[in-house]
Amino acid sequence: MYDGPIIDTFLHGPWIGDSADTTRADRVDWGHDRRLQRVMQTFSHVGDDGANAQFRSVDAVLKDMQAAGVSNAVLAVKVYYPAKADAVIALNRSFGEIAATSRGKLKWIATLIPPELGAGSYWDLMENCRMLDALADLPGLCGVHITPSPWGLAPDDRWYYPAYAKCVELGLPIYSYVGAPGPLWPMELNNPTHLDDVALAFPDLGIIAHHIGDPWTDISVRLAARHENFYICTSAWAPKSYPDALADFLSGGWHGVRGCDKVLFASDYPLMDIARCAASARRMPIEEDRIRPFLYGNAARLFGFAP
Repeated sequence: MYDGPIIDTFLHGPWIGDSADTTRADRVDWGHDRRLQRVMQTFSHVGDDGANAQFRSVDAVLKDMQAAGVSNAVLAVKVYYPAKADAVIALNRSFGEIAATSRGKLKWIATLIPPELGAGSYWDLMENCRMLDALADLPGLCGVHITPSPWGLAPDDRWYYPAYAKCVELGLPIYSYVGAPGPLWPMELNNPTHLDDVALAFPDLGIIAHHIGDPWTDISVRLAARHENFYICTSAWAPKSYPDALADFLSGGWHGVRGCDKVLFASDYPLMDIARCAASARRMPIEEDRIRPFLYGNAARLFGFAP
């Protein structure tokens, strides 16, 4: 069993921080809006009283990481629906503050300002570029996050391209949500196939397909093997449930590319139990020289975590 360090590359930002702050751009009242109740009926994050049920303070996050044997983690800033630019910028800055107080344990990926009208949102394609320039020097920033399905915009849409160019300039990889979403958002926008054109257009852009991409996991695997800077992140999946295509890739490869060098471990904490997920990953039947890159080495290299 692997007993070395682990880096969790995806902690679920909206449920981390002050639980009393309901004004944050990443927090949506799922429980008191009939439309959102329908969207979330397959994937509820609220308690019986309609209140958010899984908030974690930053201190609790660090304690849970330590108990799980997780040395470092990446906080994912996520905004599901359109939000005002000022609120999104403030949210991003707040995660920089969290990273600054974590003694090097936490880094974070910023969210773009979501499009207001899906594919019709062409108000100012440089808005996100200016925001990323303003955030670039904040402590712990190590990537940028997009959520195609709830935003109504596939990742190969031209709306994203100026931001991708800025990410290349700043050396920031993008995380893209892939796979069938739990909530009732359109599936096709999360098809990892859309990322092939992005990787072809921006060969120097790091692309991290998080949530694996099921039911298109085999496509995620081929893209990771096909493109030098393309990775798969296992967020929202327990190791025992990894689709066969991913498990086979991790323990072997595809067309000469070692899968263990192209996959990043993640839990999606606190929506998943970080201790249980990490313990299960340690027990995976993968050789030491393959499991260490998956659980630690790839993330340490990509995000600059100190040993």
